[in-house]
Amino acid sequence: MTKPYLALGLAGPHLVELTTSPSLLSRWDALPLAFSVLGIDRIDGSAPAPVTLASSAAGATLAGSTKHGRFLIAATPQRDHPYNIARRVASLSHLSGGRSGLLIGVRDAYAPEGPKDAPAWGGAGLGGGAPLNAQTAYDTARAVRALEQSWPYDSIIGNRETGILVEANRIVHVDIDNSFSIAGPLNAPEPETGASVIAWYAEAPADAPPVDDNNPIDLVLGGSGSVPIVVLGDEPPAGAFAGVVLRAGIEQSVNDLLSAAERWLADGFAPTSLGGPLRAALNLPAPEPLPSTARPAFPVPQPHVSL
Repeated sequence: MTKPYLALGLAGPHLVELTTSPSLLSRWDALPLAFSVLGIDRIDGSAPAPVTLASSAAGATLAGSTKHGRFLIAATPQRDHPYNIARRVASLSHLSGGRSGLLIGVRDAYAPEGPKDAPAWGGAGLGGGAPLNAQTAYDTARAVRALEQSWPYDSIIGNRETGILVEANRIVHVDIDNSFSIAGPLNAPEPETGASVIAWYAEAPADAPPVDDNNPIDLVLGGSGSVPIVVLGDEPPAGAFAGVVLRAGIEQSVNDLLSAAERWLADGFAPTSLGGPLRAALNLPAPEPLPSTARPAFPVPQPHVSL
């Protein structure tokens, strides 16, 4: 039987503690973990903690101050439009060399409530909005995946002879019309390591994503997924799983969590190679590219030899 990998779940206070302690950061970075979820309490139904950091802000800190650690940021459409989530996800992947990804949820414990008829994204007070449910979260994941692929990395060619820096005709509109209306494309190129891993949180069967033929979900965390979540102090779950997320409560410290992780890795959990892209570490297949019929956002560039 293949040993499961180990991941960690960090709540708001843990993000503050980890990002302000060089010694904890170094210790976290040296552990052979699959990944850590930054801000898991945002999407798992927990009450808001007294202090927290935005998941993407914590991710940017980790991306710039570590070499090996991989992570998922937690986000929902309750606070952010999918276009903004996609920009953050792509930017973090560029910063981290592919060590990052996204855990999508339905509700954000720290986000303001939006209008009753359109609580998703409407809480930003900028108009629009959508129902706050699993379908909206799923449509958000689809939008993030498509937007991240809308500007192919290898379209950046930097041809000095022709003066063509980017094959701009390969940048395409995503033309999404579901819970959100998005033409696209994203204003940042796809990461060199490809589209980011997108995970889903599902504690019960009713939380499962409403998948279709264009399913963007690479990984499902929680009791109804292939990677269950265990509270620090409990025993590892019985059964065969791809991995396990060990999470601490807000009354427990990052030191407590790392110490437990070291024990679990020494007793039955498979170490994951340090560093490298998250998708490769989890042995996940690359997502399908956007359809070849996608609408180009720009005309075919012409040579400009003066450059």
